[in-house]
This record gives sequence, C-alpha cells and structure tokens, in this order.
Amino acid sequence: MDEDDCGFLLLSAREVSALGLSIGTAKSKAEVLRILQAYGLSEEDLEKSFPYLMKAVRDLPADDEVEGAP
Repeated sequence: MDEDDCGFLLLSAREVSALGLSIGTAKSKAEVLRILQAYGLSEEDLEKSFPYLMKAVRDLPADDEVEGAP
C-alpha cells in the first residue's frame, strides 16, 4: 500500500496495516473509538481516508455489550 493513500494523515504503511487489523477485529463501535484515539484519529478521518474500514464499523454493535461476553 502506498503511503500517499492516507491523504493528509502521517501514518506509515505499517501503522495503516495495524490500524486496519485492529479495526477489523474490533467487537464494538466503542472499541473502534478507543483504537482511533490511540492513533490520534477522528471518525471523520476514518471515513475520509479509509472508507472500506468505515463500512466494517457500521455493522458493529454500538457498545461493549457483545453477545456471549461475560
């Protein structure tokens, strides 16, 4: 992946890969928000620069109460 794909974001290709993996394995939207905070990103940044990841986030439950969780 070309680093220019990130637009205005100053993330390396390695960071973009880690971000995608973290969001792809998230169990809730609340978890995604914590991931975005760790990377210093907003939801708008995610939608603008990574629309394919935003599609996955839309299908997640809103909070940490995931089925089968203790």
